[in-house]
Amino acid sequence: MTSTAPCVAVVDDHPTVRLGVRAALEACLPGVRTVLTSTPNALLAAPRPPDVVVLDLQLGDGVDPAVTVGALVQQGARVLLHTQEPRPTLVARCLRAGAAGVVGKGEPVESLVAAVRAVARGERWLGGPFAAVLEPGERRRAPQLTPRELEAVRLYAGGLPLKSVARRMGVSEETAKEHLKRVRRKYLAAGRPARTKLDLLVRAVEDGHVPPVAAGHAVDRLADAAG
Repeated sequence: MTSTAPCVAVVDDHPTVRLGVRAALEACLPGVRTVLTSTPNALLAAPRPPDVVVLDLQLGDGVDPAVTVGALVQQGARVLLHTQEPRPTLVARCLRAGAAGVVGKGEPVESLVAAVRAVARGERWLGGPFAAVLEPGERRRAPQLTPRELEAVRLYAGGLPLKSVARRMGVSEETAKEHLKRVRRKYLAAGRPARTKLDLLVRAVEDGHVPPVAAGHAVDRLADAAG
């Protein structure tokens, strides 16, 4: 843990959960400082991140949780997932995006406090129900992309329309489209389908092809285009 009591941000869209987590932390971690918020936006804009972010995965803000995790980690925060998310693949993606651990909302308060302590010390924490998400069968398989395929993914997943991607690459739209088709086939063969533009963005973040901060901007552009 840090030399002083940690600063812990609790991000959850349910006020009762936020208040309950704060009460548990303050009762068990003397001197802990807490920040309560329903979205991560203020944390991402802050000049200094909290030591630990206790993050709900079901915020309903339309942003892929793995992208949110990556952006928070890029800011320097340690992220602890606090969730009742039933899909282990989503939890696994968030861990690959940089989350330091996960604890279930149904676990005892003592487990949550222990998880915060561990993550604040720079350790990993996998709550019992989620231990399997890092088993070998769940580990990411990154397809081998050619330099031109990587370029196409970075431009397209970054929010550019196909026509602009082709112009940047100096090729025809049909050629740019073919690069992206090959990328999608490779991800499908790796068991990680990327059918939509947002799916491609998530895969690019997971595999380190697009920085998390740039991904956040790309999500904004995709949302604007959809609107």
